[in-house]
Amino acid sequence: MPTKIIALMLSQSCFMFAGLISISLSSIIGVKLAPHESLATLPFGLLNLGALLFAYKLSVIMQQRGRRTGLILGAAAGTLSAILAMLALYLSSFYLFCFACFLLGIYQASAMFYRLAAMDEAPADKKGSVMGWVLSGSLIAAIIGPTLNTKMNQWISEPQYLGAYLCVAIFSACAIMLLGNVANKTVIKSANHTDSKRFLSNHHYLLGAFNTAFAQFSMLLMMSITPLAMHAHHYSVNQSVSVIGWHIIGMFLPSFFSGKLIDRFGPRVIILTGLAIFIGSTLVAMSGMILMNFYVSLFLLGLGWNFMYMGGTSSYTQSIDEDEKGKAQGMAELAVALGGVTAVITGGVLINWFEWQSINQGLLVILLAAVVMNLTVRPRNATAIA
Repeated sequence: MPTKIIALMLSQSCFMFAGLISISLSSIIGVKLAPHESLATLPFGLLNLGALLFAYKLSVIMQQRGRRTGLILGAAAGTLSAILAMLALYLSSFYLFCFACFLLGIYQASAMFYRLAAMDEAPADKKGSVMGWVLSGSLIAAIIGPTLNTKMNQWISEPQYLGAYLCVAIFSACAIMLLGNVANKTVIKSANHTDSKRFLSNHHYLLGAFNTAFAQFSMLLMMSITPLAMHAHHYSVNQSVSVIGWHIIGMFLPSFFSGKLIDRFGPRVIILTGLAIFIGSTLVAMSGMILMNFYVSLFLLGLGWNFMYMGGTSSYTQSIDEDEKGKAQGMAELAVALGGVTAVITGGVLINWFEWQSINQGLLVILLAAVVMNLTVRPRNATAIA
């Protein structure tokens, strides 16, 4: 496997550890530090807002100055974020912690481009496979993350959770070094200044971007509220981290083969498979509130996300020209980030009004509508999605 792909895969591991910590702990820390409990999900919401605000800008920077420049900027923001989060915990400052989470959103925005950077290096018939290899790097974080989180928090017990964010700082700094191996090619000068927006009239691109963003919305909606739902039912923080860890395994374990399935069967089949698995996740969640329901539902949620996210990414990237890449990828990842922000904000509101099972019931209706749309809407100017 090329060194660049290995570097991106390991960088994905570093980022996903930061993601595991923020998903598992940000809302719990929010409950502890926030002046009002209703603000508990604000830090995680600001993380996704940071990703939303910087996704498009980072894409343009990468087109004009090269992938490596934009990706390293993101990892540097992640390192600074972790340092500020440790300071916020030491000072018991909710608003400083919120700012730290916002900066971590820049890291998240840049990490969304790891799979696209890998696809730049692959031939047409291998793009799905290399995307899968990069995303599979997250399994390392999912496997060792919960144990490392527990050990670090035992090693540094006061202030609580500082050890976890120390790990985030270390891994983010490692990502900076790894990303130095990524190619820093820029497109031709005329492409940097193109006003072309042909991709906005391409139904193949629009449907692929929608499915990618919808996968992010559905996954983050349930993932962001699960630690709070478990906390409300008196499950421990370590149990929440373990559930999220298995969720992340579900998100990235299929990456070893889902990319190859896309190369063989096309993205449309994989997207529909992902929707079917999402529906299975909601049905498990609706059947009970015991610990095993959380484990199985979140694991299936991760599986469905992988198929839909990779299928949607493959679908929209097939439809863009080289001179449009910066804008087209930026717009698609902006939609993904917007889906994430909407999910977290919506989840924070819904969990204060409804039970975890009831929210899953509502999501089931939306998922069925998405299935109907994907079965009935066929892009006129695309062949790869057929």
